[in-house]
Amino acid sequence: MIALIVNPFAGRGRARARAIVAERALRGVGNVRRYETEGAGDERRCARQAVADGARVVVVVGGDGSVHHAARGLLDTATAGASEIPLAVVAAGTGNDWVKSLQTPSHDVTAMAARIAAGVTRVVDVGEIDGVPFVNAAGLGFDVEVLERMQRVTRLRGTAAYVIAALRALLGYAGYAARWTRRDGQRSAPRHLLTVFANGGTFGSTFRIAPQAQLDDGLLDLVDITALSPRARPWVFFRAIRGTHLTHPSVTHERGSAWTVMSERPLVFEADGERYEARGATLDVNVRAGALRVIA
Repeated sequence: MIALIVNPFAGRGRARARAIVAERALRGVGNVRRYETEGAGDERRCARQAVADGARVVVVVGGDGSVHHAARGLLDTATAGASEIPLAVVAAGTGNDWVKSLQTPSHDVTAMAARIAAGVTRVVDVGEIDGVPFVNAAGLGFDVEVLERMQRVTRLRGTAAYVIAALRALLGYAGYAARWTRRDGQRSAPRHLLTVFANGGTFGSTFRIAPQAQLDDGLLDLVDITALSPRARPWVFFRAIRGTHLTHPSVTHERGSAWTVMSERPLVFEADGERYEARGATLDVNVRAGALRVIA
């Protein structure tokens, strides 16, 4: 059985239309059972239920948030090593960042159905921050500020709301205070504009935040931008769109498998664009190599 998980609100309703096309294509491959989410984050429950129902593959129709929660559900069912049931994605969100790095035909449902029929899979890494898995990236600082400002942009949605919120944060966000420490003892500066732990290469729909990142190398890319004046920020972010920001003097880039972030109070972070509050003033970040099985 092929499980089709649909977030009908993803991509401002695009997911519902994409799901109809996807279901038609997948019925040429096998029996399809549809699971429609009932609320925010419900993809996780749907994925667990699909595995319990005997699904041989889980197909998610939605954006980065839908993929995030569905992947968490599949990881919940993994007993050892990689998740046994592979994940496939039909992109229907605003950013679709992870699938850009995955390089599967997520926008071509016919090609995706053919990949599922062939049954070829691969395993990719999953990051983890404060115990929360993420498939693409997790961040502290500016990106969280943008998410929170988006909630206050009530007249717009999607990309337009993101752009307005990002511009306001670019000029008005003061940064956050913390130090991150790698397991080898290296410590960061005390104040930051943005810290990203990237498994995939793109971030925020637009930025090539970690152009060297690979999904299956057992490593995450840490990209940290120190607190800059509002006047100095646009040039760094413009360079990040092109992926040439890593050589800027305000940017720190390193690759590794584990870090610890320490602050005076619990921080708010995002994982694949989903907002979370830290459980304490110390955040552990690590990578689970080869933890998620996907359609290749």
